[in-house]
Amino acid sequence: RNNWYPQQTLDQDERYTIKSVATLSANARRAFLEHVPIRIGRGNVPQIFRSCPYGPLLDVFALDLRTYRGPNSRNDQPSPSAATAFAGRAQVAWLKRALATSTATWKVIA
Repeated sequence: RNNWYPQQTLDQDERYTIKSVATLSANARRAFLEHVPIRIGRGNVPQIFRSCPYGPLLDVFALDLRTYRGPNSRNDQPSPSAATAFAGRAQVAWLKRALATSTATWKVIA
């Protein structure tokens, strides 16, 4: 099973010395930010989503579909809600603005 959620514990799993999924998740995010060659966002806040222009023809918009999503759960929500969101309002607003103002011929969302 690969659906970890913050309240889950790994008490019965001997492979892990740290049993808190929330702690493991925070450690994984920190390791990602330390080892991926991206600039830290404004105000020294890690920001993964960004745009990368490649001349006048191409703009690549890289999204962060982990940070702003609702916390993992047992995936039994009856309908879409904040718990099922995955991009976050600020990121979606940024993407809409960036796409609207881009003058590139090709716009790639990655």
